[in-house]
Amino acid sequence: MADRPIAEDWYKRSFDALYPVIYAHRTVEAAAPEAAFAMDQLRLTPQDRVLDLCCGNGRHMAHVLGRTPFVIGLDYSADLLALARAQIGEGGRLVRARGRLVRADMRRIPFEPSFDVVVNFFTSFGYFLSQEENAAVVREVARVLKPSGRVFIDYLNPAYVERALVPESVRTQGEYTIEERRWIDTGQRRVNKVTTASCGGEPVGQWGESVRLYEESEFRSLLEAGGLAVDAVFGNYGGQAVSENEPRMIVVGHKA
Repeated sequence: MADRPIAEDWYKRSFDALYPVIYAHRTVEAAAPEAAFAMDQLRLTPQDRVLDLCCGNGRHMAHVLGRTPFVIGLDYSADLLALARAQIGEGGRLVRARGRLVRADMRRIPFEPSFDVVVNFFTSFGYFLSQEENAAVVREVARVLKPSGRVFIDYLNPAYVERALVPESVRTQGEYTIEERRWIDTGQRRVNKVTTASCGGEPVGQWGESVRLYEESEFRSLLEAGGLAVDAVFGNYGGQAVSENEPRMIVVGHKA
């Protein structure tokens, strides 16, 4: 399985209409404590202008809009943006505020330096094969922040991934059977996953995912080189320190 290729542009189709089925447990309700932790760490105010970078279906954005009405959600997936629009747009079931949704590539954020805060939840970083493209994302985040603007990045913890990775799993989600295969490419320092979904015994889709594994020191250096200063790093949403037993590497910082 380890030599199975993942498409370089895997992210162009891995967040399609079936993504909410495969990851049905990633709900708006489940995002509430994560968004609350982020907002507390950022000391978010009702006047802050926020960019939710890679907002997906808007599950974190819905809660951020409860603190400030000035939120823009940016994502590449038209399918996930449609879900976000239904959830938090005009007439949405959760909030009624001045949130806005934009489809764009995070390597080229289509805004001027106008944000007090940029948030990036749930490992929406490290997607690109080249170091330069991932570094470009950091530079774009720093660019669109106002002077001393704040940043929150929720990234995976490589030490935990390497220790706790489950090579194969099978589960059901409604009428779908979901098979997931995972492995680490040690040469490229990436964690890869292939997900296959079937319904009634018939395959309905297969998707690849690949994320770069940055150790904490390497991640800090990447952020600092791109213009972001690191203020704190946490291993989970309870505020614990990073260790091989904690699943996340959550960075709170500001524009240098």
